[in-house]
Amino acid sequence: MVMTENLSEKIFKPQYDYPETSSLINRLDSSNGSSISPLDGEIDSKWYRIINPLLWYWRGLPKLEIEAVLSRIAISTKRHTNDKWLDSVIGYQSGNWIYEFLNQAAMWQAKADNVAQSNLTEESKNSLYQDYLIASEYASIASYPHFKNDELAMYAQTCAYQSYMKALEYSPYSTKQLEFKVENRVIKSILHLPNNSNSGVCPVVLVCNGLGNLQIDYYRYFSEYLAPQGFAMLTVDLPTVGYSRNFVLSQNSSQIHQAVIEQLSSVPWVDSNRVIVAGFRFGSHIATRLAYLMPNKIKGLFNFTPFVHQLFVDKALQQNLPNSYKDMLASRLGLTSVSNQKLAAELNYFSLKNQGLLTHSCPIPVMNIIFEDDKLSNLSEAKLIQSAKQSKIVTIPKTPLQKGLQNAFAQSVKWMESIL
Repeated sequence: MVMTENLSEKIFKPQYDYPETSSLINRLDSSNGSSISPLDGEIDSKWYRIINPLLWYWRGLPKLEIEAVLSRIAISTKRHTNDKWLDSVIGYQSGNWIYEFLNQAAMWQAKADNVAQSNLTEESKNSLYQDYLIASEYASIASYPHFKNDELAMYAQTCAYQSYMKALEYSPYSTKQLEFKVENRVIKSILHLPNNSNSGVCPVVLVCNGLGNLQIDYYRYFSEYLAPQGFAMLTVDLPTVGYSRNFVLSQNSSQIHQAVIEQLSSVPWVDSNRVIVAGFRFGSHIATRLAYLMPNKIKGLFNFTPFVHQLFVDKALQQNLPNSYKDMLASRLGLTSVSNQKLAAELNYFSLKNQGLLTHSCPIPVMNIIFEDDKLSNLSEAKLIQSAKQSKIVTIPKTPLQKGLQNAFAQSVKWMESIL
């Protein structure tokens, strides 16, 4: 496996002196975690992390392999941080979550790296493209839930991005790595271009990530839904994660994305007058802020299960979040310890209703997609975001989930076409 600075030599061997992920946030309150959605995964008291195999399959990972990796973690007899949690094996060794998923990523990376690069056929290029994408997805899951102070997770993120950039070398679509200035710092983003982008006037969808995702986790949305309709996709990491890891999430959650939009006119491959912002789960907080604060630069707002008010003010809902979800919120907020009371106080400032933005209609067209029985994003939440021009709310049945995801994404692109 070839990686920058021989990264594989540094991490693909057992080591025992790293803190285990579930021990990094000091939890003063515990939770059974029933406040969740099928979109976020399966709640099981035997796991610290939220297990989401359906979404992982949708992102292209082999079902049997995922089950095999989870089984290796589950049967480990090594020492655990918490004996109740299967995925809390201490140290970088067999049975540890990051170790097992990163080694699976290494297998796919090595398979691709061992292919001779001379005289590649189109079929060979496509195989390399798929293999590197799978490697990047496994490494991304290894890093999940992407805590900034998790050293092993940071290594996994590096592996994920390196494999992703390798995959893009063999992609049928063009990509550009862009840098934008945010205050006195620079953040990296990735622009994905459709095949018809030679005209230089393709519209662009700015993706605002969910809490538990890296910007590289949205490639299928681009390749299967956006690109065929001529849309470019620009991805930017959430504060504290990936290329934005040096930023802390605050109530001004849209700081980075605002700076990106302000500088889009300098990007020659897209039409900065045809920008749509797409918010996924927590990322809808960012996207909705952008729509209200920058209506002259944005043509439409698409939210996939929006989080704009309820999650931030409903203490009972917050208290009943899974432990890992609370820890993820604490990590993004720069907290090393979290209690229900402290989390409630911090999140209250995030409510866009409390911030005064939702007291008037959004100046641009809005589409919100919600899923049946989603405890974190329901019809009431979607109705808070009213448009002065066009409001659309689509409710998707919770089963079958795969079909629901496909339907939601297909409808989102049709709507984007209609408003442009």
